[in-house]
Amino acid sequence: MSIAKMTNRSLLAREFAETGRLSSQPIIDAHTHMGPFYGTYLPEAHLDTMLQTMDRENIEWIISAPHSALFDPIGGNSEIRGAMKQYPDRIYGYYVVNPHYDHDLERDLEQFDRVGGYVGFKLLPDYHKYPLTGEKFRRIYEFADERGLLLLSHTWGHSPYNPPQMIGELASRYGNIQFLLGHSAPGETDYAIELAKRQPNVYLELCDTGRLNGMVEKMVRAASSEKVVFGTDFPWYDPHYMLGSVLFSGIGDDDIRNIIYHNAKRLVGKNRKGSGKND
Repeated sequence: MSIAKMTNRSLLAREFAETGRLSSQPIIDAHTHMGPFYGTYLPEAHLDTMLQTMDRENIEWIISAPHSALFDPIGGNSEIRGAMKQYPDRIYGYYVVNPHYDHDLERDLEQFDRVGGYVGFKLLPDYHKYPLTGEKFRRIYEFADERGLLLLSHTWGHSPYNPPQMIGELASRYGNIQFLLGHSAPGETDYAIELAKRQPNVYLELCDTGRLNGMVEKMVRAASSEKVVFGTDFPWYDPHYMLGSVLFSGIGDDDIRNIIYHNAKRLVGKNRKGSGKND
């Protein structure tokens, strides 16, 4: 009898342990990046290489915010628009907002609905040193609230820029936005879990935090598997790394399927339109 059979009742975990792949269940990764990043080497950062990994690991589609959009005010969101156009139905995108370079915001928002593949916004307040509740984000929140879009924000416990308490305040004010707590606020994850439990439009996201022993089971037990979304920071981490944290967490297969596939598909919903419509 294999170790997987003895220690885990999950058939999905057994399949992965015995074959090295989940062929029976596709995966959606809701927190990815692409392209080079200054100061480090990411061997799978090129889009074509990422797609090879997606094919190998049965990742049906990803939602991405390229590094260029996060840190390059000149390039902005052009890289994700090109990726969505080149690979419709495999690559979906977050429009990244840098509050220090917002001169093209209104122009881009006018084009947002015409760009196939956008499903929401990505904010990086800790890196940009600008708080989630700052006035420069108000236009984004109003726009996203009108359309029921996703909003993935970096969150970190005890941060002056993006603590989970700020997400709670915004989620109460903008009830149609689906807030994904990027990393689930390490250092205040218990608060983030309680927030996701009581706030209908707040979701925990596993990137980095999900690797901690017992964390996935704790999230599911307290907030339910319908409030946990699979994200990996790919290409910083291979998606299989985080997948193992879910498969061998001790939760049931229905809960696993919610986390690695059904929740993201449901949340994107009507905003998931083929990216081949790009101009």
